[in-house]
Amino acid sequence: MKGLKRIFKNLDINEFVKYFCFSILLIVTLISISTMKFTQSKYENDTEINIAPTLAFFVVDVQSQTGQIKLSEMVPRTQPYYYSFNVSNFIGTRRANVDLTYSIELVTTTNLPLEFKIYRGGTYVTDEIDSDTVTTDENGVYYRHLLINDVNVMNYNSNHTDVYTLEVEFPVQYQNSPDDYSGIIDLVDIKINAEQVV
Repeated sequence: MKGLKRIFKNLDINEFVKYFCFSILLIVTLISISTMKFTQSKYENDTEINIAPTLAFFVVDVQSQTGQIKLSEMVPRTQPYYYSFNVSNFIGTRRANVDLTYSIELVTTTNLPLEFKIYRGGTYVTDEIDSDTVTTDENGVYYRHLLINDVNVMNYNSNHTDVYTLEVEFPVQYQNSPDDYSGIIDLVDIKINAEQVV
């Protein structure tokens, strides 16, 4: 008790307040810096796996819809390119009033030697493409047809959105001949066919 009284008697209040404020400021600064680093790395991780939707399809009626993704400024590299599209059974306050199924077909031009995969949801494990064929039209133009045969059902009693990621790979082995592919683009038409569940 006498020791504490002696410490408080010799304590300079102004010095104590100065060191106390400095310590609080230092702690707050360290916490802010550590939080900023954590937030930055979290943001970078999210942007690598969450791709903003490029196209949105609304299957509120029995119909077919087509949207197009323009694959421009692609170069051969080890990392794939990612594009995303959504399929929903509602738009605004309007929702399908019957259960619907839908199928997906991708049609691409064959201008570039590209490899395609499609993933549903947040998993990047199972490629959804069931068949990959090439056809020719009457003008001799080649088209590649990628089909997803999986039947997708959307119930009319709730809003539902399926998210798909299209992975496009331009194999790095083609980087040795850039003049063959510079200025050439490829297109992907995504066709959604909706039908009523009977």
